[in-house]
Amino acid sequence: MPDPTPSFEGASVAAWLVQRCRDDQKELLDDLTTTLSAAVPGVNVERSLLRRSITAVRLPLGAYTYMLRKDSNGSFEATRLQVVHGVTIRTTPMEIDAFLAELGLALDVELRRTEKGRAALKEFLNPGSR
Repeated sequence: MPDPTPSFEGASVAAWLVQRCRDDQKELLDDLTTTLSAAVPGVNVERSLLRRSITAVRLPLGAYTYMLRKDSNGSFEATRLQVVHGVTIRTTPMEIDAFLAELGLALDVELRRTEKGRAALKEFLNPGSR
């Protein structure tokens, strides 16, 4: 009988993100921001003025910056930005599932590069072990 709990080493960030989005979209942005702010350099978080809730997160990963924005209705706007020398030269809107799959792959590569990243990835994929 296969182990129902996937190991950290075999886990996919992309699969986790897509599943998390389906399970609880309301908390996705908060979870993503909390976990990755300390592990990924250059993460930029935007918050609302009154409630200070997270409204958007920008994650620079490799050749792209991924931006996930939540509007007042709670729906997401996902975009991939190509930034060269601090200037956005292309903005590509994406469907949320495709965005999360691509972001997950980029995060997986980035976070596995460093010890701090691997620790953040382990916490991200196994939230019950906190």
